[in-house]
Amino acid sequence: MAGKRGFGNTRKLPSKRWQARYTGPDGAEHKALTTFTAKIDAEGWLAQERRLIETGEWTPPTQRAEAKAVKGLTLRTYADRWHEETVNRHKPRTRVLNRGYLNNVILPVLGDRALKSLTVSDIREWHAGLDPRYSTRNANAYSLLRTILNQAVDDEILDANPARVKRAAVKHRKSEPIALSPVEIRALADAITPRYKALVLLGGFSGLRFGELTALRRSDLDMSKDGLSVSVKRAVVRVDGQFVVDRPKSKAALRTVPLPEGLRPALVDHLATYALPGQDGLLFPTSGGAIVFAATFKYSFSRAAEKIGKPTLTPHMLRHSAATLFAQAGATLADHMVLMGHTSAAMSARYTHSTESRTRGLVQGLWT
Repeated sequence: MAGKRGFGNTRKLPSKRWQARYTGPDGAEHKALTTFTAKIDAEGWLAQERRLIETGEWTPPTQRAEAKAVKGLTLRTYADRWHEETVNRHKPRTRVLNRGYLNNVILPVLGDRALKSLTVSDIREWHAGLDPRYSTRNANAYSLLRTILNQAVDDEILDANPARVKRAAVKHRKSEPIALSPVEIRALADAITPRYKALVLLGGFSGLRFGELTALRRSDLDMSKDGLSVSVKRAVVRVDGQFVVDRPKSKAALRTVPLPEGLRPALVDHLATYALPGQDGLLFPTSGGAIVFAATFKYSFSRAAEKIGKPTLTPHMLRHSAATLFAQAGATLADHMVLMGHTSAAMSARYTHSTESRTRGLVQGLWT
């Protein structure tokens, strides 16, 4: 049963509820987004729609509903939705880190704010209130917030990104990284637990990340007479207390790195003594045949670093040392990016570091 009227019409549905619809100024048919218990309520909705048309304030009902939803959309709801959508785009470890930045740094202060109401001053005030002792965490959290708000701009929820705090994403080093010389890398390898000797040498002369080193299999090491090389095909991360072996962090990280011939004796000895059997055997297993814990390795590494007079040395500085040696050997920026598995020139430039002894030698050469 339908009710005819001057504007639009109503009809009773099999469910006994009433539906209202009309033809709008755009020539399209529009229905109420909900049905009504009584006919008079459906007619009342039509009267409101007609009034909007007459006053020139009309937009399609669906657009008004979307605008209302966006107006009440909080940063928390949008950020949670964004995080859910990254499940197939981000590595598990990245998603865990992002979830931590959201829960512990961003959302406690900004989470309940309406997304559309966020201003540049709001973001600046939030950033100014972060604990300065955690500068790296703060920079990462700000970068994440800026990324999420950029998505809101792409989704046409925001006209512009309010995350525009100058240098907020810049990470400040607490201390300059140490770049070891080849002699120092070999001394460190001699000082560490024998099981980790080849790991130190390979890390210091290849530039592989720790997660890439610990994921290596026998088949990833090319020991042919034509030359040594190591291929990065996977990486290990620790997520929620479990090891996850997956592809490296980026396509650029999938690479083959040539190695100096001087590494051959140490690698041959390691393969015979410590690596697991078979082509798929772990190259650097624990004594129990498992993947090496970063904390376990760091303990042995720190003791060895003290023995060679480098107490502030960290395992990641092996990668930094290799990056420095590549640059000093004359690698172009493009070469450096390939060897280190970097995705941008800026990343290679950050790792390339001139040692004090080299700069002193360059300066001395100016006199002659």
